[in-house]
Amino acid sequence: MKRHGLAATAVLCCALTLSGCGIIRTVNAIGSIFGGRKKVKTITKIVKIIGSVLGQFYDTTTKKSLVGDWTYAEPAIQFETQSFLDKAGGVVASQTVADNIAPYFSILGFKQGNLSISLREDNTCSYTLGGKTYQGTYDYDDENKKITLKTPLFPLPAAYISVAEDQMALTFDSSKILTLIQALGFVSKDQTPVSAISTLASSYDGMKTGFTFVKVK
Repeated sequence: MKRHGLAATAVLCCALTLSGCGIIRTVNAIGSIFGGRKKVKTITKIVKIIGSVLGQFYDTTTKKSLVGDWTYAEPAIQFETQSFLDKAGGVVASQTVADNIAPYFSILGFKQGNLSISLREDNTCSYTLGGKTYQGTYDYDDENKKITLKTPLFPLPAAYISVAEDQMALTFDSSKILTLIQALGFVSKDQTPVSAISTLASSYDGMKTGFTFVKVK
């Protein structure tokens, strides 16, 4: 059931011609900084592989598949089930929310070239945000396909993880988005971006909001 109306839905729906997961985009993926500066990684014509329903890539999401360096590409919107997605309006609705949330993510620093993560086989990890690199560890729950990142300073909420080929999505329950933002230290007098993200993340029942990453090769 739809909870809140999205102001730009009608306009964006007319502009989108989507079919399943085959959205072709141009993404300039910037290499992450782990153990030294990496060259800029430019990827053009990315075919969006990660779908809009959790569990679509259950078999390809493994501990081995998530190990590596990843750089942020765009927001990720996923639904718990196909039924929830259908009730929300299908893939078009999912992409509309992602398009609406992207500018607010960017204001808070979640944008290409500014956010990257490295997951290692020994369960240590690093993530870079706004030029600052944080070290930590992670727990991976293979049965439920969830990952929890931990740092010495603060824990981050558990995320649903989907991996397919060179793409990875980390998505969170709507109630955890604000927790994530606060944990990462985003404090601003202007709460408009945070409020907008919170509202958009709660737009539909069963919806998860987060980040799509591409692998740095």
